[in-house]
Amino acid sequence: MDSSSSKPVHANGRLSLLGLMGVHITLTGGGYVVNKLALREFHPLAFGFWRLIIGLIGLLLLTKWASAWPKIEKRDWTRVILLAAVAVPVNQLIYLYGMSMTVPSHASLLYGTTAVFALFLSAALGYERIMRHKVLAIAVSLSGLALVVTRGGQFDVNSSVFTGDVLIFAAVLAWATYTVLGKPLVIKYGAVPATCVLLIVGTVISLPFLITSAVHQDYSGITWIGWGGALYSGLLLTVVAYIVWYRILSKIDPSQVAILTTPQPVVATFLSSFFVGEVIGWPLVIGGLLVIIGVILMDAPAFVRRAGEFRRKVVG
Repeated sequence: MDSSSSKPVHANGRLSLLGLMGVHITLTGGGYVVNKLALREFHPLAFGFWRLIIGLIGLLLLTKWASAWPKIEKRDWTRVILLAAVAVPVNQLIYLYGMSMTVPSHASLLYGTTAVFALFLSAALGYERIMRHKVLAIAVSLSGLALVVTRGGQFDVNSSVFTGDVLIFAAVLAWATYTVLGKPLVIKYGAVPATCVLLIVGTVISLPFLITSAVHQDYSGITWIGWGGALYSGLLLTVVAYIVWYRILSKIDPSQVAILTTPQPVVATFLSSFFVGEVIGWPLVIGGLLVIIGVILMDAPAFVRRAGEFRRKVVG
């Protein structure tokens, strides 16, 4: 599970790499649709309870299997607890409320701009400089995002979809904060151990606030779709997609994995049109393309440098 170094991908491993990428994109892109369908039956907090319970069991098994539980130094526990609170109670629960109101395509595109807001915070803290090409990337992404959220100017600020978009945006800001401020812990303890600890601690913090909603949930109306969504979200998104992600990182450089984020909104939108009944209009198509282009431009120089190598690894 060590992702610190990448190994060459030979011909017999290219199909495996493509398969892993396809699995990860499908799992994460489909997750928005699965959660949306489940939240039609569950109250967001009750769904969050079962999602976190299932995820907690999976994460505990993962840490045992991978021997990924590190010995956290006493001075780091304050940062761990604060980041865990941002990653789970703040990010995840706001996300679930937002997901119950908005549509999968909007949520996936909003989360696709995490890198933009992470860059803002990183620059504000002096960790990183905003280069000229990144200013262009930010402008392109945000213009696309504005087009999607406002539906080309035809939107109602009092609509549930707009409220959901605002909540998802808040969740994205929380995730960007977690991404930037959690970097020292990742460097110190390793990506897998640090993330497992943060998610487990965040889950433990969250559960006491969710029990009441879980108890009062009317389970007579929960079908296999709702329970399947909790299982998918808790196990496949929290554990399986995570394992696949680090398996991919073991085959190629982290900078090359950025390409994985761009197809997710496409998958989410395609599945949403079939299973949720989402109508795909021109603002979503054009705005979505602008968001994806902006995300790619964020790492344009590195992407250009690595494109040839990445192509050789995947297709030979």
